[in-house]
Amino acid sequence: MEQQTPAATTTTMATFKRIPKDSLFVSQPEPWMFGNADNEPHNTAWTNANWLKSRFHFNFAEHRSGARNFGVLRVLNDDLVQPRRGFGKHGHADMEIVTIIVSGELTHTDSMGNDETLSRGAIQFMSAGRGVRHAEHNRGAAPLRFLQCWVTPRQGGGEPNYGSLLD
Repeated sequence: MEQQTPAATTTTMATFKRIPKDSLFVSQPEPWMFGNADNEPHNTAWTNANWLKSRFHFNFAEHRSGARNFGVLRVLNDDLVQPRRGFGKHGHADMEIVTIIVSGELTHTDSMGNDETLSRGAIQFMSAGRGVRHAEHNRGAAPLRFLQCWVTPRQGGGEPNYGSLLD
């Protein structure tokens, strides 16, 4: 009996292009724009002169010179928030938002009654659905760094929802 050898298969691997952080748009908005007190230039706990340093991968906020999205991925931001600062209550609708805590602590409150503080390794998700208001703050004494992705849902107008996976 003749032995058969399996047919050769080829696998195509995805290729990734490394984007240096220096090529990303950096946003450092004024503190009052998000309900914060003035910056604290002499605070030794701060690792950046401005309360927020946000690196945008796509057009977002004041950045308008690149792609608007990557498929259904609307936002991929790398945010650094200094101690005792944050994003005051604001609204979202028809967006799936995923937040990954890299370091520090993020406190989330929202109009659905959720109030939670997440630390390194935690992942938070919020389905904005037909509308939700929320706030995100660094209430701690150390800087907070998180990654945030906004994904456009297949269908709008759904029920708002919130959840988290803790490390």
